[in-house]
Amino acid sequence: MLEPLKEALKHNHIFLTGGGGVGKSYLTHELIRDYRSRGESVVVLGSTGISAVHVNGQTVHSFFAFGIANESETMLRNDKYNKQRLKELREILERCALLVLDEISMVSASLMEMIRYRLNQGNFAGRLLFVGDFFQLPPVSKRTTNSLFGDPLYAFESDAWEIFAPKIFALCEPKRTSNARFFEVLGRVREGDSGAEVLDYLTALMHNTHAWEKDPTVLFGRNAEADALNRLKLRDIDAPLVTLPSKETLHDAALHVKRLEGWKKNLPVQEIMELKVGARVLFCTNKWGKYMNGEHGIVREIEENAIWVEKNGEVVEVERHEFVLNEPHAKGDTIEEKPVASLLQFPLKLAYAITIHKSQGMSINTLVCDIDHIFEASQFYVAISRAREPADLLLRYTRGDLRAHMQRCIRVDERVKAFYALHVSTRLD
Repeated sequence: MLEPLKEALKHNHIFLTGGGGVGKSYLTHELIRDYRSRGESVVVLGSTGISAVHVNGQTVHSFFAFGIANESETMLRNDKYNKQRLKELREILERCALLVLDEISMVSASLMEMIRYRLNQGNFAGRLLFVGDFFQLPPVSKRTTNSLFGDPLYAFESDAWEIFAPKIFALCEPKRTSNARFFEVLGRVREGDSGAEVLDYLTALMHNTHAWEKDPTVLFGRNAEADALNRLKLRDIDAPLVTLPSKETLHDAALHVKRLEGWKKNLPVQEIMELKVGARVLFCTNKWGKYMNGEHGIVREIEENAIWVEKNGEVVEVERHEFVLNEPHAKGDTIEEKPVASLLQFPLKLAYAITIHKSQGMSINTLVCDIDHIFEASQFYVAISRAREPADLLLRYTRGDLRAHMQRCIRVDERVKAFYALHVSTRLD
């Protein structure tokens, strides 16, 4: 799969797309690794704080010095106060061979135009790799809307998208689940199909009550419910409570406190972790050969600098993971990533409950999706697509007619359907 993308990037910008659990993140990381192994400079960006942390990069707004601007007029007014930062940005863009933008679906058309303006300012001559799924997470914009729908314009509706003209590759083979029927239904939900066959399949998942016996992770739409369940479950464990504060280092005293706090808020771990021996936890990073993002385990021993967690019948030692906030800087003919802040914390979180927002990138074995407070189509799809197998997925709804609620949730913008029908033809199996 990597070779066709590498070949296409020689002559084109690329949009890498596909549903949940098809390997977009893995392939993106492989491309980044390949470029850097050849000594070529890469800049990695996320459209949101969560996605930036997920790809170990910066946010679009921070990197391009947009500040709070979401449209060109405000950006241009503010630029007169950012002359030194814009000079540094131009130097970086001149040296950048590959610029990766994750969760492109959340970038509005107006933001795309701002990005194009900055790339032109910086004499950018490298390649763009857009990654994401327009069927899932819509753009957020306060100003630029489509008059017919009253919704923000998508990135693909911008002039910038036409000028970039990315070649589109769609991943279509499941990596998260081995159940072909489940993957088919997920695909239909993703594309807005709420027909009787799909609703019958999903409604049947309400009967998988045996999932409660397997100590599942419960996905909630809101923080309040997730936090309450985790506190309750932790309180019920008959063991001493251990408090594990993170170890934070500020490498650049000029780093704005709001940016630092925003970065820490989007990390998958807590600054101050509370655990007990016997607590069920989720791993929230990957460490090849030891654990994977979304795996379950049980805490068996806790020390200041190590936690022993049992998973799949074996006990693994978990050390603190260093989360680093980097900023790219021009150095000679290349780009150097300089750490401006770092935080050491165990890559674990309580497994009893988690929000959909914080489940990005996870593959969860036994899952209960509480959809009482899920109203967006993207939330519903993202939630159920975290599951590996439908037999261990329980849908929970207590506020009325499940089928009617799912029909409200399973909606897709017709503009997205039309875009994929017209443009998405190149597939990677």
